[in-house]
Amino acid sequence: MPRIDFEKYQGNGNDFIIIDSRKYDFYNDLLLNNINSHNLCNRNFGIGADGIIFILKAVDNDNDVRMVIYNSDNSEAEMCGNGIRCLIKFLKDRTLDNYSKYEFRIETKAGLKVSTYQKGKITVNMGKPIFESHLIPTIISEKIKDIPTKVFEIDKFNNRGYSCSMGNPHLIFFVDNLKNINLYELGPLLEKNKFFPQKTNVHFCKILNSENIEVLVWERGAGATLACGTGACAIHSVAFRLGYCGNKSTIKLPGGTLDIEWGDKNDEVYMTGDAKKVFSGEYSY
Repeated sequence: MPRIDFEKYQGNGNDFIIIDSRKYDFYNDLLLNNINSHNLCNRNFGIGADGIIFILKAVDNDNDVRMVIYNSDNSEAEMCGNGIRCLIKFLKDRTLDNYSKYEFRIETKAGLKVSTYQKGKITVNMGKPIFESHLIPTIISEKIKDIPTKVFEIDKFNNRGYSCSMGNPHLIFFVDNLKNINLYELGPLLEKNKFFPQKTNVHFCKILNSENIEVLVWERGAGATLACGTGACAIHSVAFRLGYCGNKSTIKLPGGTLDIEWGDKNDEVYMTGDAKKVFSGEYSY
């Protein structure tokens, strides 16, 4: 029976199975349906995780690796902010022969991401936020401050949502009281709503002050999670454009905090947080 060597990492409670496919092509086994991420991510009958990260050889020799990520429902994601920090920590843990290495260049479906590792903190240049409707993608046509927006009405929920992409789509609501949000009812309905042809991540946010934003997360393909890195960047980008925060903010997620900064010179967004190894093992399939 074939076996997979894996390691499990988490960033702000967002946990991932990491499989190094640079020597043996486990990723190709997934494509051939020999491996199913839904089974591996199952918390009762599998390893348990929000997603699986496959490490592949980089296409460009100047880069370190290529990252491919699958959600727990077996759908492929373009990128994941918490996932890429876990990947960076995985690579850093294996650079004992080059301990001074602090910059990592990671190829993703959402483009090249350059990351730095310093004193246990990982900063990722997440790129520029995308507000063009057709690139998010969304069919929302109304805009406020160049942000696609519309009012969503579901039973007693009536709130304006804003859309932004950080390589994957996000729908963001600013609310007065997070305790009034039924995440498990609203999350799946908004994730699969007709205005997002590729579905969307959903975030409910409370502005605490100009430097802190509290968030509940519903991730596309994974459901309720403790954190979303690309989501934190999208939330900050929308809040910054709307004047709710300055160019730096701390996003308070159920699994911890992320520091987000909008670069003054290049309009790129930088995410800083940590990641930790949970355990390693073998999986037979």
